[in-house]
Amino acid sequence: MNKNILAISGSVMLTLITGWIPGFLLFTETTGFRVLMGPLVGASNYGLPLVWRTVIVYPGSPTNYHLVGLIADVVIWALVLWLVLGVQLKRRK
Repeated sequence: MNKNILAISGSVMLTLITGWIPGFLLFTETTGFRVLMGPLVGASNYGLPLVWRTVIVYPGSPTNYHLVGLIADVVIWALVLWLVLGVQLKRRK
């Protein structure tokens, strides 16, 4: 299978899996990057390395998805997997 297709599909899967792991780096359009030192009161943030899913703990509140963080996570994981796959393919040769 092609290295690029593996990297992209793997990055999408990794990004969705990290949507269940608490995150610490939040990107907002107004403040830019912010490091979260702990959970926010009334909300939990998920996604690594960037937060892209925020769950409000109040009953009936929807889950908020941050599109910029989601796309950035997919790109970051795709680059990491592309590099790892490239190194492994060179070792085999």
